[in-house]
Amino acid sequence: MKTVTIACIGAGIAIAGAATGFSLLSKTSSGADASQARAISVLTPLGVTMQPLGKAQGYDLGKSTASAIARDQIAYTDTRGMTLYTWDKDPAGKATCVDECAKTFVAFKAAPGAAASGEWSLIDLADGQKQWALKGKALYTYIKDVDPGSLGGESPANLGALRRNGAGVMVGGGYRGDLKGGKTQADPMPEGWKPALAYPIADLKLPAGLAVKELPDAAAFVLVDRRNHTVYAADASRAEQIESCTTDACRQWEVLTASQLAEALGDFTIVERSDGTHQWAFHGRPLYTFTGDLAPGYANGLSVDQQLEVAAVARYYMPPAVSIQTTAGQGRVLATAEGLTLYRRDGYILQSGGGHSLRRGQPARPAVGRDLGTNARCDEECQKNWQPFLAADDAQPSGFWDVATRADGKKQWVYQGYALWTYAGDLKPGDMNGHDSYDIVVSDDPNYVVNVGTPMDGGAGLWWSIAIP
Repeated sequence: MKTVTIACIGAGIAIAGAATGFSLLSKTSSGADASQARAISVLTPLGVTMQPLGKAQGYDLGKSTASAIARDQIAYTDTRGMTLYTWDKDPAGKATCVDECAKTFVAFKAAPGAAASGEWSLIDLADGQKQWALKGKALYTYIKDVDPGSLGGESPANLGALRRNGAGVMVGGGYRGDLKGGKTQADPMPEGWKPALAYPIADLKLPAGLAVKELPDAAAFVLVDRRNHTVYAADASRAEQIESCTTDACRQWEVLTASQLAEALGDFTIVERSDGTHQWAFHGRPLYTFTGDLAPGYANGLSVDQQLEVAAVARYYMPPAVSIQTTAGQGRVLATAEGLTLYRRDGYILQSGGGHSLRRGQPARPAVGRDLGTNARCDEECQKNWQPFLAADDAQPSGFWDVATRADGKKQWVYQGYALWTYAGDLKPGDMNGHDSYDIVVSDDPNYVVNVGTPMDGGAGLWWSIAIP
């Protein structure tokens, strides 16, 4: 088995410190993005994390590469990534699962110093500790969940290459060779127990034609129209300017119209414009779409007019040391507070196709990131160029962010399972000179499961990829 290192030059991307041609359109997330904090809550307090459930964990490396893995459900989880649950029998503000019940469903206890915020509260326990509650309902973990992304004891590790799951049982199996793995069968969940889901968004009344989707470019769950295109919100004064403006720049903003018979619904109201048309407003802010968003998942309007924000329902937690940069071609990427691009080390099966050099071409697979951990698996020369993105000693996990302890005892930031790195060849904000450079591990045995941190039942590659929100 041998390793070959390749520097791949994708469209508009240069390697080894050459000029990229990318322009910085938005320096940090402290401008238009940060102003969303006025009315939009952060999904998680410190000590509460989130995990996509099932296939979205990405244990099956070979089945979905160029297209995004569906993230149909995202659960609130503890610091280990274990799904949190509520019990119908618990009254608001009280935890009644004790004694025998507590052997199966374990109270999700808060760390010392944890503070309630928004919909998150703390319940006093008999032993003097506190238990997290969401919307008044006590939260628990399920003893039969053994891997992040599990639901009701069903582990997504069953879907991947041959490996041991969190309980030490061999599961999964290589579909290219003759390897056969087992599949742990989950028992039905006891009645009344439900996962605490961050997504889909519950209890939000929406007008016809609107929905809520993940929007990585904005690090938030946002409103989308019938086409699944991003919806933006403007202050009343800015809306008046757009209405009276006749320039091409103003015409980029299209009114999200409401029918003449539509009525206000929940947080949605209707604005009557001077031309007689009706426009939807969210939290009193008139809504628009942007003609420059060519496909679902785009948020190009954020770089055009800082007075319009995405119509976010809830936003992800972001550490103070992190910003979001806008780039040409690759959309918005995670960066340091100084604007330098952050990267992840990722795994890739060569035979399965893929679009990892394209915008959003390779979805985040938390299971792969956890497999690789903080070991970049590169030689001394490589380590001179790639530096861990270190976290403070007292940094705490929240949302999609975690903190890993490195072999040298230092803390490293982790996002959606992937340890984050900076590249020495990036000299200024907007540079992405380390993107899409990779190593190939070649085996002479086609049935051999190559394990370069994450097991791959085919031609194995490890590459450096920009970290997207």
